[in-house]
Amino acid sequence: MSVPHMALSENQLRAIARQARAFWDAQVSNKGFLEITRGKEIGHRIADYVDDHTTALLKVKFDTRYEADGKGESRKRSMGDVWLHGGGVLNPVNVKAGLQDMNGQPNLVSMQKLLDYILHRWIDSYYLLIVKFSLGDPVQHKIALVDMLDWLDFIVYDAGPGQIMLRERDFFLAWDSGNKPRVRTMVEKVELLFGRFEAGVDSLICNRKERLRRQRKLFEDFGDRKFEVDQSGLVFVP
Repeated sequence: MSVPHMALSENQLRAIARQARAFWDAQVSNKGFLEITRGKEIGHRIADYVDDHTTALLKVKFDTRYEADGKGESRKRSMGDVWLHGGGVLNPVNVKAGLQDMNGQPNLVSMQKLLDYILHRWIDSYYLLIVKFSLGDPVQHKIALVDMLDWLDFIVYDAGPGQIMLRERDFFLAWDSGNKPRVRTMVEKVELLFGRFEAGVDSLICNRKERLRRQRKLFEDFGDRKFEVDQSGLVFVP
């Protein structure tokens, strides 16, 4: 069934953000949450905890579904952590969490999978519900809920792992300043995504060819002299 691009309404977006904000206002003082903010690999533990609890919140408060595989079971590598009904369709929502002072380039979604779902006309949006924490006393947080397809100027693509990544620092500078993303038609969004995909794959092919050329040269030179271990090219420390 073909439907116009409607996605989630502004009222729905505000309601989701409001529920998420209220939930994490309460959770940041919860003993269970505070425990995971101590020790090593805090970012990974926060991400898992926030993903599970935020997805559960959305399931309770809103009309949601999980994407199923051919056996009718929840798909483990779905486009969204949960799919939220709005605009006559189900929209993928991906929950992302981390620390506010860790402004890197987190993975968001497979470029090929995203293009497949759009080109098959299965989706016209890809929502990110981002929860960022500041581990002070008290712990603080902020919520950003956006359709990634509206913020394509803030993504990068690495064809090696095949992942779209978010330029967090630039994104939050724009988000916190209240800047509005450039308005694009669905065709323009797909053209931009496919252009990034094509350029990334072309660059990857060139890099792999150069890597093959270098390895072939080493391989061809390998048999020209007797094999002896030579560590003069290595550096060691106590």
